[in-house]
Amino acid sequence: MDVTIVGCSGSFAGPRSAASSYLVRAEHEGRTWSIVLDLGNGALGALQRHIRPYAVDAVLLSHLHVDHCIDMCGLYVMMRYVPGGPGRATMPVWGPPGTGVHLARAYGNGEAEDVL
Repeated sequence: MDVTIVGCSGSFAGPRSAASSYLVRAEHEGRTWSIVLDLGNGALGALQRHIRPYAVDAVLLSHLHVDHCIDMCGLYVMMRYVPGGPGRATMPVWGPPGTGVHLARAYGNGEAEDVL
């Protein structure tokens, strides 16, 4: 298993680090799985230094403070609308109860099923 610190700033992104985000890679049955733990402010940009976001298998959110989850909105846009991207908006995302509604509201959409 390999853990990469994508960001570890406090409640907001700093000049040298995004907010909370960690990339965990592990081999299983001949395949490398890539899981992102939290995706706080500034983390989506920093994540791209380590992996193409389309190659992420899933995201796990520890809690719903913006410094741990707000870049999910940018990931949604990237997954769905960026030319050359997968053209889909779905990726397994696990989080505490209410995660879908919280992310939909953060994105500006009241429909939870429309956002990751």
